[in-house]
Amino acid sequence: MNKIGIITYHSAYNYGSVLQAYATQVAVKKLGFDAEIINYRMREQKKIYALYRNGFGLKILLKDLMQIPIQGKRIQRIKKFESFINKKLFITKECSTPKEVQTIWEKYSIIISGSDQIWNKHSLEMEHNDINFMSPYLLKEYSGKKISYGSSIANMSDQELEMILLEIKKFDAISMREVESAKRMTKLLNREITAVVDPTFLLNKNEWINNMGLGEKKDKDKYILYYSLGGIKPLRENTTVLRKIANKKNLKIKVITPFAYLKLNDEMIEMHPDVGPEEFLELIYNANMIVTDSYHGTILAVNLNKEVYSLCENFGSEFRKTDILKRIGLDDRIIYDINSLHNEFKKIDYSRINSILESLRNDSYSYLKKALID
Repeated sequence: MNKIGIITYHSAYNYGSVLQAYATQVAVKKLGFDAEIINYRMREQKKIYALYRNGFGLKILLKDLMQIPIQGKRIQRIKKFESFINKKLFITKECSTPKEVQTIWEKYSIIISGSDQIWNKHSLEMEHNDINFMSPYLLKEYSGKKISYGSSIANMSDQELEMILLEIKKFDAISMREVESAKRMTKLLNREITAVVDPTFLLNKNEWINNMGLGEKKDKDKYILYYSLGGIKPLRENTTVLRKIANKKNLKIKVITPFAYLKLNDEMIEMHPDVGPEEFLELIYNANMIVTDSYHGTILAVNLNKEVYSLCENFGSEFRKTDILKRIGLDDRIIYDINSLHNEFKKIDYSRINSILESLRNDSYSYLKKALID
């Protein structure tokens, strides 16, 4: 059987991106197909995740220069991402332009586009990039079967979506990652669009544990994991609140943040600027409690059955998190203010949540299988 091509954001130094790409590949293989990820690495993406981001303005460059004290650990982190990409993913030769992608994709009878924000003009990769670089994710000029799995349009306007609708209409099967996005696309395309779960949910808890060897490295610490992509001010304010909670519960605080160079002057707070994808999962798996403003941080914690609180302080694209949490009945784990953590929450009933997730997982596999076979 011919290989199935997958094109997605697989090579960003972003935990969610590489892990969703890995999960998509595993899911396709579970359905009996040979899967290969098209190694499309835009120059813009490489610039965004470089140690020092030239061309993005003085403010961004100054932020990067402030990280010089932890440069060695940041280099370790990059090496761990590259190791994961090259060892855990089955990838093609590298392509950096749409034309290069087109030279290799005709060998596939089917290509799956997605998941992640590959159709979002406001993703990090596309925000300051020519929209032409989105064409490989839209499978423009590809002549084989086109399948979309769980792509996210995030908070794009209808006017912005008009720029890509013509290519999306050419897909043989379309699914979106959020219910709200599926409803919007159903209306815009005049065609029923399926809502599926993020690829990381296609692997259940035990599959993640076994595939990544989680728990093999015992962590003696009891801790709160705070994973944040927010700014410096929220980091200072939120860790102040977490410190009080950690003191009450006799826990440490382990922090993953782009601002790991900050000195918070507290022995109970550990910064982890050198964490790779596998270590990231390990930190989630071993945590006593997780507080995060990240979409994938939230859903990976849920999938690993952890006590998680999803911080939604910014409006706009927060619906990506609230959408899935409401779908699975975890509304009470959405917090709009860090001070909400002073309230007493009941423990998550994961027997109920896992049952809902299994149903959504099965529905998503059914969509993918039907799309591949029909």
